[in-house]
Amino acid sequence: MFWKIFIFEVQNRLRRPAVYLYFAAVFVFVTFTFSTGSLPVGEKEHINSPMLIAMSMAWISTIMMLVTSAIMGMPLYKDIEYNTKDYYLTYPITKAGYFWGRYCSSILFVFIIGSGIMLGVFAGSKLGPLMGWREAARYGPNHLEYYVKPFLLIAIPNLVFTSSIFYGLVALTRNIKVIYSSGIVMFLGYMIASFSLMHLSNEFITNLADPFAFSGIRSQLLAANDQVRNVTMISFEGSLLINRILWPALGLLVLIITYLKFNFEDFFSGKRDKRIINSDENINRNAQRPQVVTSFADSYNRQTLVTLVKTELVNIVRDNYFWIIIGCGLSFLGFVFYLGDSFYGIPNFPRTVALLKIFYEVFLFFIFFIIIFYTGETVHRDRITRYAYINDSLPAPNWVLNGSRLISLLIMGLCLSLVPLVMGIFIQIIRGYHEFAFSVYLIVVFTLILPRFLEMVVFAYVIHVIFNNKFAAHGIGIVIWIALFFLHITSIFNYNILLYSYTPDYTVSDMDGIGHMAWPVFWFNFYWLLAAGILIIIASLFYYRGLSSTLKERLQLIPERFDRKTKLITTIVLFGFLGTGSFLYYNVNYLNNYLTRSESDQRAVTYEQKLKPYANLPLPKVTAIKLWVDLYPEKQQARTHGYFTLVNQSDKTISQLLLDGDRMSSYSLKTNGKAIPYTTPLLYARGKFNWFRAEKDTADFRLYHFAKVLAPGDSMIVELRSAVFHKGFTNSLFSGDIIHNGTFFRGGIPGLGYDEDDELHSPYERKRSGLAPKKEEEIAQNDPEGIQTLSMGKAASFYSLDITVSTSGDQTAITNGYLEKQWKQNGRNYFQYVQNKPGMYPPFGILSARYAVSHHLAVIDPHHHINVDVFYHPDHKANVSRYADALKAGLTYYSGAYGIYPFHDIRLVESSVYSRGSTSSTSLITYNENGGWNADFKSRNNQNVLYDYCYYESVQALAQQWWMFQVCPNNTVGSHIISDGLPQYDAFVMMENKYGKENMRGILREQLWGYLFWHSRGVFGEKPLIRTDAWYEWDKAGVVLYGLRDLIGDEHINAALRDFKNEYAFKKQPPYAGSNDLYRYLKKYTPDSLQYYLTDTWEKITFYNNRVIEAKSVPLGHNKYRVTFKVSTGKIYINTKGDDIPATMNDYIDIGVFAKESQDKDGQMGSKPLYLKKYKLTSGEHTFSIDVQGIPESVGIDPYNKLVDRAPMDNNKKF
Repeated sequence: MFWKIFIFEVQNRLRRPAVYLYFAAVFVFVTFTFSTGSLPVGEKEHINSPMLIAMSMAWISTIMMLVTSAIMGMPLYKDIEYNTKDYYLTYPITKAGYFWGRYCSSILFVFIIGSGIMLGVFAGSKLGPLMGWREAARYGPNHLEYYVKPFLLIAIPNLVFTSSIFYGLVALTRNIKVIYSSGIVMFLGYMIASFSLMHLSNEFITNLADPFAFSGIRSQLLAANDQVRNVTMISFEGSLLINRILWPALGLLVLIITYLKFNFEDFFSGKRDKRIINSDENINRNAQRPQVVTSFADSYNRQTLVTLVKTELVNIVRDNYFWIIIGCGLSFLGFVFYLGDSFYGIPNFPRTVALLKIFYEVFLFFIFFIIIFYTGETVHRDRITRYAYINDSLPAPNWVLNGSRLISLLIMGLCLSLVPLVMGIFIQIIRGYHEFAFSVYLIVVFTLILPRFLEMVVFAYVIHVIFNNKFAAHGIGIVIWIALFFLHITSIFNYNILLYSYTPDYTVSDMDGIGHMAWPVFWFNFYWLLAAGILIIIASLFYYRGLSSTLKERLQLIPERFDRKTKLITTIVLFGFLGTGSFLYYNVNYLNNYLTRSESDQRAVTYEQKLKPYANLPLPKVTAIKLWVDLYPEKQQARTHGYFTLVNQSDKTISQLLLDGDRMSSYSLKTNGKAIPYTTPLLYARGKFNWFRAEKDTADFRLYHFAKVLAPGDSMIVELRSAVFHKGFTNSLFSGDIIHNGTFFRGGIPGLGYDEDDELHSPYERKRSGLAPKKEEEIAQNDPEGIQTLSMGKAASFYSLDITVSTSGDQTAITNGYLEKQWKQNGRNYFQYVQNKPGMYPPFGILSARYAVSHHLAVIDPHHHINVDVFYHPDHKANVSRYADALKAGLTYYSGAYGIYPFHDIRLVESSVYSRGSTSSTSLITYNENGGWNADFKSRNNQNVLYDYCYYESVQALAQQWWMFQVCPNNTVGSHIISDGLPQYDAFVMMENKYGKENMRGILREQLWGYLFWHSRGVFGEKPLIRTDAWYEWDKAGVVLYGLRDLIGDEHINAALRDFKNEYAFKKQPPYAGSNDLYRYLKKYTPDSLQYYLTDTWEKITFYNNRVIEAKSVPLGHNKYRVTFKVSTGKIYINTKGDDIPATMNDYIDIGVFAKESQDKDGQMGSKPLYLKKYKLTSGEHTFSIDVQGIPESVGIDPYNKLVDRAPMDNNKKF
């Protein structure tokens, strides 16, 4: 009997389209992922490396939980749904044959669908090079074992575990809804458990407790370099092997227990659902028959509609599984809301805007799943229970039956939209945060979230009505919704006018609310709500009633249902939809310029082909700027009038000047009162969706022709008038620079010269477009042009600045320089800032907002007092004093170490969420509002604080006032070490001065981990530090310099940096400073015995392999202990090919013994060493025996991670 049921179920499955749909979804998703390389793949790692295939097997088989639940839940439930008990109970079917036949046939198809992962990876590795999406060299060989072994040992155990759980639940409960709830509970539970496991220090337990083997695979993946990943498969031994046996065995155990409790007769007879009806009740009901007057007028229909809506709502509300799903979702939402976002172990305040962002980013799909599942239950409930045969014969018209279901679901969508408001306020109260921002809650919930949820409801309802099969409709609806999401998120096709329910991106801000994005989002939501109205009409035409349920039969009924009233409603809604769509099109495609991603790429190709010949035009230097800038934040407009002094410092004449007016509405140039003539050397083809625009789009580039040639050494004054304003709105986020409150404007100045950043960078797209491979040419450190050019650009130079800014009467305008004058005129605020003694290096920026300000004074010495001003959003005052104290401490230390701060003021200004995270310019530092302004340093949750990042980032940005805006680096290779590496080193020193050396382990390890992560995933090959241009290597420079300081001492390294600064500060003429100049001073102050360290860290790519092998502690009495431990040391160099070259070593390395870590008043974890000493060690194993006073907890080699170690976590070991 087992085989008969097994074969029958297999044949039945093969006739169902859902199986093919699920397989296709998995196959296409994996193929797309691997063909485009959309994976965290290393620089030299193959996209189809065996380790990456194994990791993909783990996470995709976990996502398949939703597919598994549908496949495993149906075989048992359909027998209940179709009432087949009369057949099964009369045939000689055994319990074992039925139970295991259904299970084995179902899990077979789960495996078949799961095999789409293997086939998708293989197809992706072939399709990527074939389509030109990835180079063939990025893919390795496709050995069969690379696919089969992880599929059998990772995917199959995961699928067995989830399949067994789901199948057993349906067998016990006889309810398909348990699948929805258990799937969501399992998924959310796993996410919470994964978060908790991340904080366990015991790797064995972490690997064992992960049911899907992520942890064990990830640990092996992180420990391997790219070469190892390409040729080595995941090793199934130890905790990972136990894991792979334990969890599927647990699932099978649950299944066996279910089988033992499974009662074949009870399962079909449904005894638990029966209720004894008292016969007396029947007699009493029949004894009295009240007179009934039948009326089917409009009042009857309205009453029936209300009654049915209440009934449908009661059905949802009384459903235990609905509350299980909602309860789990709320628990997870509360968990995530309570944790909130945090940085380096420090949680942020639970601000309303932050909670709403978390909800919208994390829970949108969760809400969609709830909506589509319960839409299916509502639409199909009457047919499943067979009540439809009664209900459909009643006199209520279609619009009543159809409308009652839809209205009840829309009410459910309304209630779900209130979840972030209710849960957000609840969590804010628990966290003791009482700045609720009710207006933001109400605006976001009712104008942004609610329309989206209603659109989801209508979409799900129409899918379920048209596809008269609950599970098929679930699958089709989910696939369409995910496809829309990927089209939008990947920008493959993000034209919101054609993507149902999508609107332009927006950000909710404390400073500006929704701001200027409220208008376009409102119109797009209105447009899609009208589209939802059209879908409702379509649903009414396809609504199935009575015996007419096939698509063909319903199509035949459409002419009858599409009556005069329906036609009138359709006309009105369609007219509104088309009218609103026309308005959107007018704004997006006529007033503005929408381009697909492929069109944007093609424009980059055209740009390079047409304008590359102008790349070598000599550019004048800007030596003086005088500007009048009028900001109109409420209108999102700015007007600029200015004069620029241009000097030809090259040895060539200048007769032409290429300018880029990107994001400028208009501008003009004059000299001596006469307009400078120009030509437009670049025309673009019209966007394919911009039908009513000119056939050719004039690009923003102009080639100006000087009437009089600018000879070497000559200068000229150019007058500029420009305007920035926005016509209508665009398809996406726009105008992030000028907003209602929080403007960050760059002056309205066109860019000078050809910009290589506008070229097409992807090597795959360049190859497909017929462009030559883009080579990142290294500008040698002795290159004459590179030495004479600043890193900011060819036109950048030391200049004087005079800016007068006007803004709205309730706002403060801030820019670089000294505030010379401030006044009010015609209801507007005016500010004049000057920076001419000394001048400054680029860039500059203008901010305007309704700021509060905190004034402070840094006393360097009796003759030097520096104004320290912190401008901030009035609600973000919690950490203002922390920022001010950091700036004052930094000014004092840096002035003493490197020379007095040369400017009148230092200003720290809060910027909006639309600006970069942080920026630095002369006397001006900005942090956007998502930064440390809202860090909750007093929170009781501060249990794992790595470091005070507000202090760290402040002193790091302040250090750039010396190492970028006094000593400005040149444009040769490695020069960014000056502007980025030195400030990070200074921040390490400041952190040590404030919190002590014992607290430096966390911050050094964090920075080192960042470098190691990007080192393995860099786009270009790594170079030695002195020649690096990779941003992640600049972070390494801080660690390297901190290690040098530890070797040669404060005085020597400060002297080297001070002498370097004195030679290159405020240079008006080249040569400018490069990394080789900095290195020259470091070598000068480093003793010969320690020169090896400079050679290893600056001239070579060096990694250490230091670790503690074993350690033990023996008490000696009187609180003394003898600590014995063995360490292993090693050092390697990496050559130009990326290969490891073993190196001999005889290096100074710290050896330490530490007491138990404790938390200081600032929440930082640290431990004072019981013993710490430098030893000169060679490669190999070394044993130490050290007596210490106090209870030891751990030992370490290079315990503070001052050396660049490939695996810094094994440098320390607890007893």
